[in-house]
Amino acid sequence: MKKIVLFGFFAAISLLVVSCKEKGKEDAPTPLYYVAFDLQEKGTAIDTIYVEEGSVIVEPSVPTEEHYVFGGWYKDAEATLPWDFNTDKVTANTTLYAKWGVEQHCCIAVFRTQLSDVKIKNDTIDYNSLVTRPTDPESDEYIFQGWYTDKNYTKLWDFENDHVTQKYNYLYAKWTPKYYYYGAELYSQESFKYGRFEAKMKMAFAPGCVSSMFLYYNNSDKGGNYIWNEIDIEILGKDENGFQSNIITGKAGAQVTSEKMHKTTTPPNSEYHTYVIEWTPDYVSWAVDGTELRRTEAGATKQQIEAMNGEEKQSLRFNLWIPNTNLDWVGEFKSKNLPVMQYIDYVKVYDYNTDTQEFTERWTDDFDSFNASRWSKGDWRMDQSYEKKDNVTVEDGNLVLHLTKVER
Repeated sequence: MKKIVLFGFFAAISLLVVSCKEKGKEDAPTPLYYVAFDLQEKGTAIDTIYVEEGSVIVEPSVPTEEHYVFGGWYKDAEATLPWDFNTDKVTANTTLYAKWGVEQHCCIAVFRTQLSDVKIKNDTIDYNSLVTRPTDPESDEYIFQGWYTDKNYTKLWDFENDHVTQKYNYLYAKWTPKYYYYGAELYSQESFKYGRFEAKMKMAFAPGCVSSMFLYYNNSDKGGNYIWNEIDIEILGKDENGFQSNIITGKAGAQVTSEKMHKTTTPPNSEYHTYVIEWTPDYVSWAVDGTELRRTEAGATKQQIEAMNGEEKQSLRFNLWIPNTNLDWVGEFKSKNLPVMQYIDYVKVYDYNTDTQEFTERWTDDFDSFNASRWSKGDWRMDQSYEKKDNVTVEDGNLVLHLTKVER
């Protein structure tokens, strides 16, 4: 009897314990976990949320960051395990990491060469990327010194370490002149076979420079199968009271010349004089102010006249330049004599009729303006000087050739 009572007591206690355990299980709250959003130092902060265990969360608004593209939320900072907002459930405190990609082709590297005749195409690149270094630009007139971040050339752009961080990234080319002096050349776009060529000019003069009017076959300097044809009037810096006439034939590197010096009543640079070259199949002549000072038609130089009777036509040219050091020919140039100018009041061109042996006027240019359909401006090296287009100007009814110093 005692055993039966004890058994009943323990059974009742067991039922009570089981009942209490089941009641405690039903009343316990579901665990809450936080979900933090790590934007990896970009975008605007997103508040941490708290959710029950086993919950599926709603994806927050897409974050933005200039120059970057948002690529989704990931379970790891390296962005290798994506979080699926449709199926992934929160089972513990969780941090989701934003993945970012660089915005592609959003930035432009703008190459400012500073020279109108040198162009480099702009480069479209990704944000925070390196700029591909272009081939160094070249110029006949300048030596390239590198790319800089500013117009004052205070900071050199480092193509191996500098990253683009702006929509437009300007790189400025720095140059140093190859030459100390700028000269000038004017030449006709039309070429002529024979004719009379007249110009009223106040020529330039300074020791070491040449001021000229001449006819020239445009391929003369090419050599090879090309012949050299040229007829000159040159004011040489060594003698201010005269000029040199010359015929040049042959080929580049083996030219035949026939220079002669002529005296004038007044220095060519002191006032205007009228200069004339006549070129015919039979002779070449030079005259100043209506007086013929030289005629070449026979003798040792007859061969030069015949050499110019081929198919080669010649352009009409005027230039002002500094030869390489040749004290015997032009003297020594000194920059203290600058600026030096050659003034052309007018130019007249006459055709030559080989049948009647007469000249008829073809055109006259009074230089009230620059006729770009008739003339071109030189842009090339001439020994110590560089023929610069800007050094050919029209001023007060004159075409002016300038000899100037290069600013360094």
